[in-house]
Amino acid sequence: MPATRRKVCFVLPSLAGGGAERAAVQVLNALDDATWDRSMYLFKREGPYLSELSPAVALAAGQSGSRLGRWRELRHYIAATNPDIVVSFLSYFTVLSAVRAALTRARVVFHQQTPMTAFLDDADYQWRGSWQKRVFVSATRFGYAAADLVITSSHGVAHDLTAAFGVDPSRVRVVPNPVDIEAVTVAAREPLAAEDEARWTRPVIVAAGRLADAKNYPLLIEALAMLRARVPARLFVLGQGDRGPALQQLATERGLGDAIVWCGFQANPWKFMARADVFALTSRYEGFGNVLIEAMACGVPVVATSSPGTADIVRHGVDGMLVAEHTPAAVASALGLMIADPQRRARMAAAARESAAGFSLPMVTSRYDTVLREALA
Repeated sequence: MPATRRKVCFVLPSLAGGGAERAAVQVLNALDDATWDRSMYLFKREGPYLSELSPAVALAAGQSGSRLGRWRELRHYIAATNPDIVVSFLSYFTVLSAVRAALTRARVVFHQQTPMTAFLDDADYQWRGSWQKRVFVSATRFGYAAADLVITSSHGVAHDLTAAFGVDPSRVRVVPNPVDIEAVTVAAREPLAAEDEARWTRPVIVAAGRLADAKNYPLLIEALAMLRARVPARLFVLGQGDRGPALQQLATERGLGDAIVWCGFQANPWKFMARADVFALTSRYEGFGNVLIEAMACGVPVVATSSPGTADIVRHGVDGMLVAEHTPAAVASALGLMIADPQRRARMAAAARESAAGFSLPMVTSRYDTVLREALA
């Protein structure tokens, strides 16, 4: 290999099943090996995406369970390997301080997937509203000012950082998450299990994502209850999470016990998406919304609540519908309009496939290559 290859290291807490982790693996795998000497460092060696990391990427992981121990292990790793650039996906301040303490010349890039103001108000995080929140806000302002460059997954996330936290816009680059269009297309052809096939009575709405407060499944459940007063729609939910029991209880209270199929985590969600009449995402906020691109790549029109991330993906009235009002009536209306008009769905489905191609892995990886080179310049 040429001696001019530059060392790039992606750092993550683990490879647990989230959008940031999947994006990190896909991009690092796809970066040109002739240009980049690639490595990944995990605070903990675990997660479903471990098996997807290319053998050509050097993988290292810490063992400590304490915050200080993780910091020390990362500092030692950075000092020993001396990368040219370190990209932090989550745990930004730990990574920044460890790299600086290692006394190398490594550039530090933050990869921000979530609008920080929405994250700070997320009910799933118990420190919300406490003194820790104020400390976090101050640390965000300081830490982002000290990073060499910031990559955000959408223009909405970028605006949130610059407007609410004073991050210099000249140091922010917007690069969307990639989707492996070819892999999604192939996986979508896999048949449903016989049990799911038997329950697939149209019209079908599919939703996917962890059962957490940010995803706002209660909004979708309430909207479905309103919609079924006119249309016998059925909802398939792909995902798992702590809110599962409460959501199932709400569905029962709304008389939707047989109308919602709780599928749990699905290794291949795309075979469900590809057969849906419409894909729905009713999140309180999204920094991007990978599942929207995946559904669109399957040729399915989408209905999504408007948020910083979804606005970068969905062209309202072209390949899907954005719902500005996060209310059951507004979501039910959008779903009803989509379901009632087969010609609209077909037109939007074709446009959705075309839109998804703009987020393909080769295109996004090329943009990452450009930004990483810029950070080193």
